[in-house]
Amino acid sequence: MTSADILSEERMSVRPYTFLFILLLFLSAHGQERIQRERTFGEPVFVETHLFAADSDSVSVQIISRIRKDLFTFSKNFDTPGNSFRAHGSISVEILDSAGNSVARNIREVTMMSSDNSIQYLRTKYFQSVFSFLLHPGRYTAIMQIEDTDSKRQHPDIRNPLVIRPFTTSLRSDLIPVHQSGNDSSYECFNLGGDVLFSHNFEFGCVVKNRAPSAVIRYSLERFSPDDEEEKEMVVKDTTVSAAIFPGTRIQLQEQDEAVRLHLVPNGTSTALVIPIRGMKLKQGKYALTVTFPDSSTKSVQFKTRWLEMPLSLTDLDIATIPLQYITTEDEYSALRKGGRSSRIEKFDEFWSKKDPTPETAYNEMMAEFYKRVDIATAAYRTLKEQNGALTDRGKIFILYGKPTTTDRMLKPGDVPREIWKYSSFKKMFVFEDPSRQGNYKLTESK
Repeated sequence: MTSADILSEERMSVRPYTFLFILLLFLSAHGQERIQRERTFGEPVFVETHLFAADSDSVSVQIISRIRKDLFTFSKNFDTPGNSFRAHGSISVEILDSAGNSVARNIREVTMMSSDNSIQYLRTKYFQSVFSFLLHPGRYTAIMQIEDTDSKRQHPDIRNPLVIRPFTTSLRSDLIPVHQSGNDSSYECFNLGGDVLFSHNFEFGCVVKNRAPSAVIRYSLERFSPDDEEEKEMVVKDTTVSAAIFPGTRIQLQEQDEAVRLHLVPNGTSTALVIPIRGMKLKQGKYALTVTFPDSSTKSVQFKTRWLEMPLSLTDLDIATIPLQYITTEDEYSALRKGGRSSRIEKFDEFWSKKDPTPETAYNEMMAEFYKRVDIATAAYRTLKEQNGALTDRGKIFILYGKPTTTDRMLKPGDVPREIWKYSSFKKMFVFEDPSRQGNYKLTESK
């Protein structure tokens, strides 16, 4: 018997706890273990800066950016048959010294292509770039300007302070967050403002002077408290890993295939290292990583783990708790709503972690599918009477069963508007009627 067969035998009159078990057994998508205060993927532009030792009195500064394509106007590309769209933009980076004087500037005219020019699609696509400068140690400000050439629309300037110090230890670069793509020596930058992807293993690339005496690296990882960044919890203490070691090479960041990649370039005076970090079980949040190299020198860096497609309903504890009334008993739901914020978050985490089909990762597939449906229901089924569509009858059924196989709408003269939802895999049907004719559909029949 398939999961659809089992679900088809259930009725809405089943006890909530039983229905919870059935729902959680067969939901699929992606999730997280903790409520976050802010949505993590909404930024239209990410910028991060990495420093590399160049010579005795200068430092190579490489500024990489990830710019969402909906900042640009895509129009039909008549030079290419089929559905192809093109946009033109201008991206510039200017470096100001501590007195506000311009000491360097790089401007680039870019052309971007896309197979779709809808806003929904473009919001999921990015243009990535690299800007390089050679600067002396000191304090600077980097200003990035982005303009859509066709509409002349400008994105607000992005200003980032730069503090450049000479490299005085064996480490000859920053720690650069990357993930492996392709062969063993091909790495792609996350390019998320210094952050990494949630529930993924990742690496940090760097360069050391001369040949590294050993590939054995130690690191510790602390997690900042989501309520007080003065507090940190040690999550990985002084663990040992084997870094990938590339003697006689240095790191260069290059644009390739709409991404920024870490390339290994021959150099007889340095060695590139790529340090693996076990990130699959790291919860969302901010972390501090401290790496200890074979010569006992250390380097620290801070980063966040980002779930780029986290459902919006998970960004607020109250909003996330409300739809749980559909899959809990009254006592369970009441307990989830009681107590202070920290206590409620802990109970929320515990509730979903018990239903996690992949406890070896921080990603909870069942929870994410549930809240993806909550997001859709909230917007799609709101009415004049109930602004939260997740609390309407149609919203409830959508959250519990997902998108119907077919939807039949009946608007006969003199009769009330009616919608019939059918789920072929579950062998279920729901009938909604709107006696007020104002969009306030009520569930009148289910079978």
